Amino acid sequence: MVTSRTFRDRLETALIYIGFSLFALIAILPFLHTIARSFSAEAPITRGEVYIWPVGATLDAYRRLIVGGAFYRAYWNSFVITSIGTIVQMAMTLLAAYPLSRPKLPGRSFLTILVLFQMIFPPGLIPFYLTVRDVGLMDTYWSVIFPYAINTFNLFVLISFFRTLPPEMEEAAVIDGANDLQVLWKVVLPLSTPVIMTLTLFYIVDNWNMFLPAIFFINDGSKQPLQVLLRDLIWSLQLQTSTASADQLERMAGMEALKAASVLIAAAPMLVIYPFIQRYFVKGIMLGAIKT
Repeated sequence: MVTSRTFRDRLETALIYIGFSLFALIAILPFLHTIARSFSAEAPITRGEVYIWPVGATLDAYRRLIVGGAFYRAYWNSFVITSIGTIVQMAMTLLAAYPLSRPKLPGRSFLTILVLFQMIFPPGLIPFYLTVRDVGLMDTYWSVIFPYAINTFNLFVLISFFRTLPPEMEEAAVIDGANDLQVLWKVVLPLSTPVIMTLTLFYIVDNWNMFLPAIFFINDGSKQPLQVLLRDLIWSLQLQTSTASADQLERMAGMEALKAASVLIAAAPMLVIYPFIQRYFVKGIMLGAIKT
């Protein structure tokens, strides 16, 4: 009986691993296809011979991207928006979540309802645009940072986590003479590393993929982030392809490799950052969801 149960457990485990392996393979195939296209020569892409392995391997697409100054400028803009934006967002989220998680805060329930209300009923696009314009943020990095300084979902995740911390530790710090900011910095934050790293990852990804806000609020091409440049590149390639003759399509085949290379370069920073933060990811979300 024990042997039968052990065999059944092993079989179930094997089936689970096989299922997840197949799912991972299906998920990674488009990424491998994009990599292959970015390193392939023009003719094989036109003939549809490129699948998950480069055909006629070449670095021409990456050379064409590096030569242009617009790509470097857009990359730098995305880096600045992501760096400053993430710092501002995490600081604002922490400073809002900690007091809202404390029962002693006067009017805490009313303030929480206000935050929840704007999450359920967000402002309209036109009033939002007019507000950003009237305060003088247009065509600046701040136009895509300040209006998005706090993500309400992230705020409630952090509030839920702070409520799970034992109040005795904070009370002991207060008895020792610490004020609220010192309690937050020296007691609460060291205990909150998993959830803070998880929310930081959320903010980094959101800022790096900034697209619609940049289109609405940044008209200066020298300040637009990478995603807007990629949109313009892909849109122009599709327009040229739809109006090109057969001979022109043959000459434009390298454009598809250029598109694939730009997508990979744009995704590279997130692929580098994620392995360093992913160990906090599941733990941080579970900790923030324990208590509401």
